[in-house]
Amino acid sequence: MSQVSTREQFRTPLHCPSCGAAGHAIWEENRLPDKSGPMSRLVSLSDNFVLQAHLSHPAQPVIACQACGTLLPD
Repeated sequence: MSQVSTREQFRTPLHCPSCGAAGHAIWEENRLPDKSGPMSRLVSLSDNFVLQAHLSHPAQPVIACQACGTLLPD
């Protein structure tokens, strides 16, 4: 039996500042706000973008343009 997520999901636009590639990220809320980290988790990325190693805050994903490799700003 599969479980249905009751957490809200939201979509944010992504735009590469170097080559202009466009896409989106899907995020899902993961907990109430607190000082220990982000309030949401990354669920998926559109085809133009990839997840890189966690270089900044341990719980914050780093997204890069698949076409040119540019890291997107937080």
